[in-house]
Amino acid sequence: MDVVGVLGYTYVELSLIAATYFFAAFIKGFAGLGFTTSCLAILVHFIGLDRAIPLITIPALAIDIILVYESGSVKTSFLRFQKLHIFTIPGVVLGLWLLSTAPMHLLTITLGTLIILFYFYSIASKDFSLPPHLESAFASPVGFITGLLCGMTGSQLLPVAPYLISLRLPRSEFIQAINTCFTFLTLSMIIGLTYLGLLHIGAFAVSFVGLGIVYGGTKTGNYLGQYMSATMFRHVVLVMLLLSGVALIVFEVIK
Repeated sequence: MDVVGVLGYTYVELSLIAATYFFAAFIKGFAGLGFTTSCLAILVHFIGLDRAIPLITIPALAIDIILVYESGSVKTSFLRFQKLHIFTIPGVVLGLWLLSTAPMHLLTITLGTLIILFYFYSIASKDFSLPPHLESAFASPVGFITGLLCGMTGSQLLPVAPYLISLRLPRSEFIQAINTCFTFLTLSMIIGLTYLGLLHIGAFAVSFVGLGIVYGGTKTGNYLGQYMSATMFRHVVLVMLLLSGVALIVFEVIK
């Protein structure tokens, strides 16, 4: 099928990208799961990891900035977690270098493994808490490893989500902290991917237009979440992510 203009994607790929944007945003609005991980878990199957990662950056940044703005004092949160946020940047740099040099099948298997680990963490670790005196000691390595894995695979959740959840923050402070971290990650990814030539004009245009689809999916998820069981839906989505992670690994191994 012919490529659509200068975008670099076929009509089928554009349709799949649009549907994935809506579905991942719907999940974000309904159950609160990560937009980027949900989006990647689907897109990688259709267009590959190196083409999927650039497509999630612009929509993810828009969602992150909105949530940071709505969640309270940016300054207070940044000062508390500044080492966490700052150390994501060198991690992303190293991760993007690996993205541009390492075999793509190994990075895809890594993404599948991260998705599986996130599933088991979500199911099994609700009672884990980190002692307050260890918060600062863990901040820098958690930030660096999160940036490294994000640069390699596009996934932003590990290990920063377990780290922040373990601090037992109030909901507004948790949302502020984790989305500030996501903002640092995404801005670093946008700069790095542009430098590598992966966030080209076609990917930028598709992801920019996708903002409208993401907004619609998020609002739809928020609305239906008022009338349906978010707990059951979250469980279903987690199982879907688990199956997708397993499929990523299996398909790469048997290639």
